[in-house]
Amino acid sequence: MRNGRTTIIATVNFKGGVGKTTITWLLARCAAKDQPVLVVDGDAQMSLTTAVELAEETGRWHSDEFEQWFHQHKEQKKSLFHALERFTDGSQHFDFPVNHYVAYKFNENLWFVPATPDLYWTTLEVFDRDRVRNFIPAFLRKLCHASFLPDFRYCLFDCPPSFSHLSFSILTNCDLILVPVNPDVFADRGLRILVEGLVLVLDPHPLPKVAVLMNRARPYRGTFTRETLEFWQLVEDECERLRAERSLCIRPLSTFIPDRVDIKRAIPRGGTLPEPYPRIFANLWGEIVSFAQER
Repeated sequence: MRNGRTTIIATVNFKGGVGKTTITWLLARCAAKDQPVLVVDGDAQMSLTTAVELAEETGRWHSDEFEQWFHQHKEQKKSLFHALERFTDGSQHFDFPVNHYVAYKFNENLWFVPATPDLYWTTLEVFDRDRVRNFIPAFLRKLCHASFLPDFRYCLFDCPPSFSHLSFSILTNCDLILVPVNPDVFADRGLRILVEGLVLVLDPHPLPKVAVLMNRARPYRGTFTRETLEFWQLVEDECERLRAERSLCIRPLSTFIPDRVDIKRAIPRGGTLPEPYPRIFANLWGEIVSFAQER
């Protein structure tokens, strides 16, 4: 950005229910304690947008301020989809003026670009893939030149559960792909399917670094259940095979996120992360940053 390069991290898993959205948001909140962070909901299902701002009890937005802002975000055509539309309109100049309705400010260090349903168009063959590829860096440069926005150190993307043209732009420009898995039979098998699929769809562009983490790990007497550890061993073995067979830079992270029903309550506006999760996410974020910065 203005004073240095923004580190881009994309959370991906094509299997639903693994905690992708929850992890993206809670990591962003953790990172934003020290550095300016931009979070982007790239999923047309609006999973992160609704999780953060929509009250389950009432079905209404948590704040009138956000509701009014979001209305203007769409009305003024300042959404991620409209930016992509302008980027691919065939002109030589990316004409997308950035104003206060492009990114929502939660606090000085935490900013958010919500999703809108029109992102479903990015799953169809209505955009040229090669042209779309450079959209994400161009969009971030636009934000970088806006004087009212901070110099973002990190940008976290919550990617859709199916591959889209927007995913292609995010994943070919990110520094690290974060893949959450759960302790079940899909942990290692799903990882291989996902990674091999990404290698195919990103070709001829190389797969970025891949970090794999265990979410919803089942605690037991100060550690984790034998089943959880056995599934994680399968994931570690799969990572080793992928490194050997395909020369990929893929790493299983050592910090587990324990399973706890009320962790989702920490996502909506004003939600508090229960102990010991602040420390756990701080450790996890430290691992992610260290891996992303390795040469």
